[in-house]
Amino acid sequence: MKQTAITKLQQDLLIKVVAKLKVEQAKVGDSLNESLLAQQFAVSRTPLRAVLVHMSTLGITKAVPYKGFVLQVDAQSIEIEGDQEESNQEQLYLRLLIDLFFGEIETAFSEKELQERYQSNRGEVQSVLRLLENDGILRRSPGYKWYLDGVLNTLERHSESYRCRLIFEPAGLLEPSWTLDLNGLENCRDRHVKAIQNPKSVTSSELFRLSADFHELLAACSGNRFLLGNMQQHNRMRKASDLVSMHFQSSVSKSCQRRLEIINLVLEGNNLEASNKLAQLLENDIRVMQRTYNHIVNLSQSEREKLVRSIADNNI
Repeated sequence: MKQTAITKLQQDLLIKVVAKLKVEQAKVGDSLNESLLAQQFAVSRTPLRAVLVHMSTLGITKAVPYKGFVLQVDAQSIEIEGDQEESNQEQLYLRLLIDLFFGEIETAFSEKELQERYQSNRGEVQSVLRLLENDGILRRSPGYKWYLDGVLNTLERHSESYRCRLIFEPAGLLEPSWTLDLNGLENCRDRHVKAIQNPKSVTSSELFRLSADFHELLAACSGNRFLLGNMQQHNRMRKASDLVSMHFQSSVSKSCQRRLEIINLVLEGNNLEASNKLAQLLENDIRVMQRTYNHIVNLSQSEREKLVRSIADNNI
């Protein structure tokens, strides 16, 4: 197939899609949900479809009737121009996020301070700061300082986040505008089944992505854009703390099985029971968070540095 030309925006989107597939360890035959990917990267379906078509011309994906696009190669074998640059940015993003969570960085700081701390150039730092600003985690001052705004780095903030999610997430399954995304949920179910079958192969980053995609998919099915926006915001804010806690203490099989039960109920059309189960899942998450939070934040400096290096090295 003749290669298609893509814009700079689409090239950037391509790099992000490939990075996501690698994190999920996607395999040959896995489906790429167009709607969900567009929502996750906050773009319309038009540029996302252009990226998927371009991936087909590169032999990475293939359009299949009634299934959309499916992978023709394992994600880990995909190599594209700019992939390493994106990986470096992701590593800097994650390291900064985790350092903010642990309080290693002051609540106000400059770009120059970050360049010196992480031995990064100005462009890399500015790109990451813009991402964190879009995520609602940092805000820029009228001068040259940046301020911490929305990272979940206290027990009180964690509790508030979960209590908020308990209010809107289960309700989303009962919205009158609910529309089942069959392909998306089946793909999500298959990814959870694979994780349960081989839990030792699942990194903390992959486990977080499974959780985040599950919650965002249900919110997207609600048909209420404000519920989806809220869920995406909570996922962005909880990324650092969840990666740390999942790396420190987690059960892949148990957490995936709980979500799998909800997915199956939704696929059966039993949204009321799925809503109840989702509330129970969140209440369980609150208990787990409260048990492990104090232990995590009280790690020694050496234990903390070892943990951060392990997450950054193995999960990007």
